[in-house]
Amino acid sequence: MRKNDLVKIFFLAMVLAGIFTACQSIRQMRNFTQCAFRLQGLSKFTAAGIDFSEKRGLTDFNFTDAAKLTSALGGNNPFVFSFLANVEVKNPNSEPAAVTRLDWILAVDGKDIIDGAVNTPVQVAPNGGLATMPVAVNLDLKKIFANEGRDALLGFAFDTVAKGNNSTRIALKVKPYINIAGFAIPYPGYITVKKDF
Repeated sequence: MRKNDLVKIFFLAMVLAGIFTACQSIRQMRNFTQCAFRLQGLSKFTAAGIDFSEKRGLTDFNFTDAAKLTSALGGNNPFVFSFLANVEVKNPNSEPAAVTRLDWILAVDGKDIIDGAVNTPVQVAPNGGLATMPVAVNLDLKKIFANEGRDALLGFAFDTVAKGNNSTRIALKVKPYINIAGFAIPYPGYITVKKDF
């Protein structure tokens, strides 16, 4: 066999491998968009360097944390309320589902407030397999509740801690991406994350 023929065979094999990989990625993305999404829970609540977990009101803070909280609420500095939104994915398909990236949008009281991305690849096993995607959320509550005052700001934080994923005040949407030949291809539109499957 001539060297030129070997080059052609190698090139054809590479093209076929690329097509197979692309088709596999598209199938996995299609499977991913058929998955069920739910907000499994919220965790790791903090604000101004203070642990807000299990806090239901100002009387739940010790003197030191209460002083930090009062200081953080005053002045022009941001008051960043952080938590993890644990999104659970269930795959009903007979093949794995996978994406290379997820964009997300979080809404508060029906208004889109903040967006971000999960850049860690996610793969979900077939036939009812589950996977969890932790989405790190950081909200500047002074901006969100600029016209409503400190009580509204703290009320939202305490309500979110108390109700967790059952809070009706927050909503999350995600957009999956797959990687084909080095290009990130997005799903057309966002998928709303529900409270349950």
